[in-house]
Amino acid sequence: MKQHLRMWLLAMVCLPWYGISQSVPSTINSVLHGRVTDAKRGVPLEGVSISIKNTTHNVLTGPDGRFNFRTGQKLPYTLVVSNIGYKTLTLTVETEDVAIQLEEAAGQLDDVVVTGVAEGTSRKKLSFALTKVSTEQLNTVPATDASQSLRGKVAGLQIDQAAGNAGATVYLRGAKSINGNIAPLLVIDGFVTALSLADLNPQDIESIEVVKGAAASALYGTRGEGGVIQVITKKGKGLNRISITVDNEYGVSNVQRTPPTSQYHFYKVNADGSFVLSSGNNRTLDLQSNGFSLNQHRYTKYNDNVGNMLSNNPYYTNFVSLSTAGDKYSLYISFQNQSKGSVAGPIASDTRRTALLNIGYKPVKNLEAEVTVQYFNTNTPSASLASSGAGSVLYSALLYEPFIDLTERQADGRYAFKPYGFDIQKFNVGNPFYQLSYREYARSNNNYLVGGKLRYRFSQKFSAELNGSFQNEYGEAEDYYPVGYQTLTPEINRNNGYYGLSNSRVSSKNGQIQLNYNDRAGDFDFGVNLKSVYEETLVKDLSASGYNLSAPVKSLDVVEAATRSSSSSWSQLVNYGYFLNLKSVWKNKVFLDVLGRIDLSSRFGADVGAAFFPRASVAYRVTEDVHLGAVTDLKLRAAYGKAGSLPGFGAKESRVTLTSSGGVSYTRKDNTDLTRAVTSELEVGFDAVLFKRINIQANYARATSKNDFILVPAFPPTSGTAGIWDNLGEVKSSSVELEINGNLVNRGKFSWNAGATFSRVRSKITSLGDVPEFTSGDFRKAAGISPYSYYGYSILTSLSQLETDKNGFVSNAAGGTLRPEYFAVNKLGFVVLKSQQGTAAEAPVFYQNAATGNNKVIGDAQADFLVGFTNTLTWGPLSLYTVLDWKQGGQKYNETVNYLTYQYRSVFTDKAVAAGLPLPFVTGVFNAQQTTDYWLENSGYVALREVSLGWQLPVQKLRVASVVKGAKLSFIARNLYTWTNFTGVTPEGWDIDFYAYPTFRTFSGRLTLNF
Repeated sequence: MKQHLRMWLLAMVCLPWYGISQSVPSTINSVLHGRVTDAKRGVPLEGVSISIKNTTHNVLTGPDGRFNFRTGQKLPYTLVVSNIGYKTLTLTVETEDVAIQLEEAAGQLDDVVVTGVAEGTSRKKLSFALTKVSTEQLNTVPATDASQSLRGKVAGLQIDQAAGNAGATVYLRGAKSINGNIAPLLVIDGFVTALSLADLNPQDIESIEVVKGAAASALYGTRGEGGVIQVITKKGKGLNRISITVDNEYGVSNVQRTPPTSQYHFYKVNADGSFVLSSGNNRTLDLQSNGFSLNQHRYTKYNDNVGNMLSNNPYYTNFVSLSTAGDKYSLYISFQNQSKGSVAGPIASDTRRTALLNIGYKPVKNLEAEVTVQYFNTNTPSASLASSGAGSVLYSALLYEPFIDLTERQADGRYAFKPYGFDIQKFNVGNPFYQLSYREYARSNNNYLVGGKLRYRFSQKFSAELNGSFQNEYGEAEDYYPVGYQTLTPEINRNNGYYGLSNSRVSSKNGQIQLNYNDRAGDFDFGVNLKSVYEETLVKDLSASGYNLSAPVKSLDVVEAATRSSSSSWSQLVNYGYFLNLKSVWKNKVFLDVLGRIDLSSRFGADVGAAFFPRASVAYRVTEDVHLGAVTDLKLRAAYGKAGSLPGFGAKESRVTLTSSGGVSYTRKDNTDLTRAVTSELEVGFDAVLFKRINIQANYARATSKNDFILVPAFPPTSGTAGIWDNLGEVKSSSVELEINGNLVNRGKFSWNAGATFSRVRSKITSLGDVPEFTSGDFRKAAGISPYSYYGYSILTSLSQLETDKNGFVSNAAGGTLRPEYFAVNKLGFVVLKSQQGTAAEAPVFYQNAATGNNKVIGDAQADFLVGFTNTLTWGPLSLYTVLDWKQGGQKYNETVNYLTYQYRSVFTDKAVAAGLPLPFVTGVFNAQQTTDYWLENSGYVALREVSLGWQLPVQKLRVASVVKGAKLSFIARNLYTWTNFTGVTPEGWDIDFYAYPTFRTFSGRLTLNF
């Protein structure tokens, strides 16, 4: 089998070179030279396709707009000139030198899309919402990875970047589950994969197509409930001419923002500002005469531990690509090497390497073949730092008082285990610099995707397609603590050495076969597509560890045999899908699309093995019948569809039976009633073009998600708890979306292209079946509320919050025995008891409700709306590109600052002490680190995400045009600044902020050369 596979790959690599030899004609009858420019601005256009009508012979223009055309045909002949965003031009040429001018097209409705449809379709004929992001939008400022590349460019899309050392998660159109968002399905070049956007290099992407809801994603059946994102990678261009791009970017990265911390302490000091210490290095509170208020003192010695750990770090990306094509072949090859400096010297840089090989071959007129080979490698030593929580990089750096220098060295030059002052603060957390420099951690991931496509046209009406791919992901993590590693308290599994090794493998296979029939009858165009899909995913994990090392090496052989432990797991998923798509077009203005897909999946029992997912959509181009003046194109559309999702592995075996033999026990059996979670969606909207240059898309979608998976505790046996997965949850969501983009100004050398997106998404749980409402993490799950509803305690901050019973007693605070006149608001805005105000007993008053355990819904993480702006200003060779990202409203639990308060390291502590309040008041507001409304903050923000100032270098004046066809120098900033009132690490993410790995910004210079 392996031998056959090697021969097949070798043949596919060799096919283009065979094609080159076959494409060179024996006799050259004509040579055509020319240049293509923008009709209004006169600027050269790169990447314009020039072909002879009714042939496959074509070339592409270079950066200077010029092309050379060699053909076996004699002049004159008819050329077809096309470029995205411009009107296709057909002209007859009679001379060997020609100047061509292209006019801008009416808008993006001329684009061809491939996602959510059985065959590539013009957006004019599309009857559901789809957003296409072009390579220009992606690569003007290429994101550090593709998960960041859609910011501000797609309405209804939310990017969750809660940790700066990990890829972002993308969500579309709100919650599809009571647990919140469901990630969209990622498709690459038509292949369903287990990859993530964070794996991909944006510089290899030709475009990204986003299908947001079930009305469009029914084509993908069981796995389309969260929407679909398809990445189309670059293919070879140019006729018998090799184009090479070399792109290098170098710069620095640093932390954009960190929470403010206290600049004061409240301990007695000596005349030189040092602490007054008693035996055991204990400090004494500097109390005022009342016995509970405190005097504040600035730290006389200040070490910037956060800055020392999160200072400037190097960032660079090297990229090279080669592209060529001929009559019968196309070839694109690329390689990228990226390094992102980590947070401190002891941690090496995170790296990513990607490689792409795309081959196209057309041996005969009716047969086309494509092969893609993609490789992704990541090494992330920063994964040794928890992305949030007590093990995160910020936890120690923020909580250690600044008189302690975490970078202090021992006599041997190593970082100090207990730097000076450790025994004074008595903060029982080790020095992170010591831990990071002694512990050795490595984590690597290798991903391979190999796919092939065959398309054969039997006739003008009938064709067939065969696609197949396999993807293998190999992950390995290695963790090593050398003998002698110190811990604050003895740890038997660390102090005498520890070694752990884990491996994971994900293997995915995808196969598709499709038959297409297209015909015309009178004013009707119609088509039929029949497709069969096979998907398989196999996951295997293996881990082993041990301690008490007998030698200083990284091997399980040297761990003490009695300490060895190992574990393994595996899961397999097999899906079969069959769909039939019927489509019809009347007079190129009325479009009807009907689709039905049947899915079978191994995640379900035989009783519910098959599921049906329908879609019906219709569209009408109004401007084909009615002249609307400035509205040069208007299409109304409506779509309805269903898509589903799968439960976790093992859910179908979650039904249990009771047995009784010497006590209560249970056994598992097939949960044959468990079925798919399904979202039904109705979507209406319109696509329009104003003044032939401004594109508008507006959508309203209403979705109902049923049969959501809930783990129901069945009963508490004598040991353990049996859980049954059941289809009980229901969520409803509504979405309003608007996208506007186009060329606003085009005068002489100056042009202004801009885009804006707006979306408002609201989700609400409508049913939990017969399961009582419950709390999951920090969120309440109950009918009638948002899936993102925070549940916790409430501190009263206004007398208007007091409620009274029929006897005039306050019923929701202080035990229900006091009247409103017994309460007051103190200097910091908290409701307190008048009898305690100004005393050592002063404490915040909490909301009380005996029926709910004093807890209630205290906030909602859902944003009010999301807005994005993109702008490109061009003045001759200069260009300025910006992306602005705006989130309005939504709350986030700031557990970072909450815990800082417990350690008296927050600004709130400074305010409370300055107001003369006792320390127990601070501890009361801290509230044992429980979710409390005082620590819910508005997480809205306005972020300047991308800025690029570019200069197209004058290669002609520099006299390098014979070698360099184009050159561009850019200065780039990413995540430049965020305006927000949120005081935690990052306002992004919809969960909690607890010492998250901070967001980095980068400043760099970029030089792009085209040869």
